[in-house]
Amino acid sequence: MKLLLVIVSIFYLGFCIAGEERIDDKTDLLIVTVATEENDGFRQFMRSAKKNGLNVEVFGLGVEWNGGSMQSTGGGQKVNLLKEGLQKYKNRENLIILFTDSYDVVFTDGKDAILEKFLKLESKLVFAAEDSCWPDYLLAEQYPTVKETEKRFLNSGGFIGYAREVYSLVTYQPIEDGDDDQLYYTQIFLNASLRQDLDIKLDVRAEIFQSLNFALGEVTLKYKSSHSYLYNVKTGTAPIVVHGNGPIKPEFYRLSNYLADGWTSSSGCLSCDEDLVDISTLKTSDYPRVLIALFVEYSTPFVQEYFQRIALLDYPKDKIDVYIHNNVVNHTKDVHQFLADTEDQYKSVRVSLPEDNVSEGQARNWAVEECINNNCNYLLTVDSIVQITKPSLLKDLITQNRSIVAPMLKRPGKLWSNFWGALNQDGFYARSEDYMDIVDYNKVGLWNVPHITNVLLIHGHRLPALKDAYTFSKLYDPDMSFCQAARDKNIFLYVTNRDSWGHLVVAEDSETS
Repeated sequence: MKLLLVIVSIFYLGFCIAGEERIDDKTDLLIVTVATEENDGFRQFMRSAKKNGLNVEVFGLGVEWNGGSMQSTGGGQKVNLLKEGLQKYKNRENLIILFTDSYDVVFTDGKDAILEKFLKLESKLVFAAEDSCWPDYLLAEQYPTVKETEKRFLNSGGFIGYAREVYSLVTYQPIEDGDDDQLYYTQIFLNASLRQDLDIKLDVRAEIFQSLNFALGEVTLKYKSSHSYLYNVKTGTAPIVVHGNGPIKPEFYRLSNYLADGWTSSSGCLSCDEDLVDISTLKTSDYPRVLIALFVEYSTPFVQEYFQRIALLDYPKDKIDVYIHNNVVNHTKDVHQFLADTEDQYKSVRVSLPEDNVSEGQARNWAVEECINNNCNYLLTVDSIVQITKPSLLKDLITQNRSIVAPMLKRPGKLWSNFWGALNQDGFYARSEDYMDIVDYNKVGLWNVPHITNVLLIHGHRLPALKDAYTFSKLYDPDMSFCQAARDKNIFLYVTNRDSWGHLVVAEDSETS
């Protein structure tokens, strides 16, 4: 994992809460986050900040990450970056600092709500809380007791406090980059004297910070007009900083499709038309270069139509390289027919046939490598069970401008589709709460999901990070391995059902002559 230090400085005009401390018109709110690179998780975080009026100033981009794997212990480098970055603010009397992670965090409200909730907690320093005592469960008994509906244990993914106390917190004692940041903060909190001196509390009711690990059953999505937010039914609160900590990232990303007004019940998909690219005004000679990789891995009906529909895609063929991996002897004649009809129209054509003994995983990895070597802008992969009925598919996916995006396709009259809305504990298919609504077009939009397959467009700038992705995991088939590799690298997988581009055919037990 890499790191990026982001600071959001917000000028707050001031308000007065009856009977409580007053924030005057000189008070600032400084939001600090740590990560490494501008990946999709970070972009989602930044979008939510912008949506809620939080202006962002960025520091530390390109810093080498030495803080270990964030999937286990580690993260001490975050503390050290905060020491350096916050030093200039340590004597600011009217400054409140909020720190949060960014790759798995979204905001649901703005500066006024943050400051109001912080004041109500009546503490100089407030940490996020959760149900798990991590990383040392043996420390659990040392924590103060809380009510049954409250969270007992400190989570280091978010805290807020006055500048002096925050700087004292991060500079209390040395920490190695590879040490665990949560253990660092936990040891400070469990020291009763320090806890009193720094006036530290935990956000036990998720007033500001919602840690989702072990708490998914406590939260639900709610809407107010065109605004979406998360509601904790256990505590009756609407947290502002939603953190998908731990192994529940797919479900966090599902919720994030809706949060920060991404999709609402009254307005539909508000994020769908953000960051689009328009190639319609380009000369055909200026169109992006695309590698289309076609995979015939099993006996499939209507293969002739499959190839014909590929040829009918509305895109200049001299901007397309083609790679075909055919693993079925009986379909070799169909490949040759496609080549006879179209080979001289494409920029280049490469073919692997059954006698070449190239495995599916190797072939898919080769397509990624070839696209990189050709300096192509996009890689479109299409399996033989895909029947594309709308020739604008390639242009439509390019326009959506996401790292990886698939058009939603399903078997006619069935719920079987080319995406999964959730994963079970073993990384295989699970039905998400909104899967049926998406497949039946009751909810239309652009959805961040954990698994897509059969047909997808990969942006060229993401390809170097996806070398060997199709053989990344020995436990899974190539498509599952690819999706796991993308998820591990914070590269989002989107499926769009904003239109109908075709359908899937059934390959199992099909007969070919």
